[in-house]
Amino acid sequence: MSYKLSVMISMIFVVAFLLLGGDMMCLSAAYSELDSVSISVSYIIAKSGRVDEEFITNLEDIYKISFLSISPNNPVVGDVVDFVIGRNYDPLILSNQPIVLKASRTTIIGYYG
Repeated sequence: MSYKLSVMISMIFVVAFLLLGGDMMCLSAAYSELDSVSISVSYIIAKSGRVDEEFITNLEDIYKISFLSISPNNPVVGDVVDFVIGRNYDPLILSNQPIVLKASRTTIIGYYG
């Protein structure tokens, strides 16, 4: 009887650890995808040479991201642009609320070699 009870109780811990491992694996995959998107966005910003509201809205719609900050607002050729993009991640058991994954990048306008 005690053997069956201990197996049932231990299964709770096993399931919790499996969910935690799956959550960590999904979180890692989501951050890797955000990292590759940030590199693509950096290249597009450097090549286009502009960072206005219409351009940012277009990038947000295409890549399903949100620009959290960008500086400077009106860059010219040769300026260094710092930006932070983010995406929401809904965890399995890590948190009750969505987690915002952020990636920050720097690019130079007009340099895409």
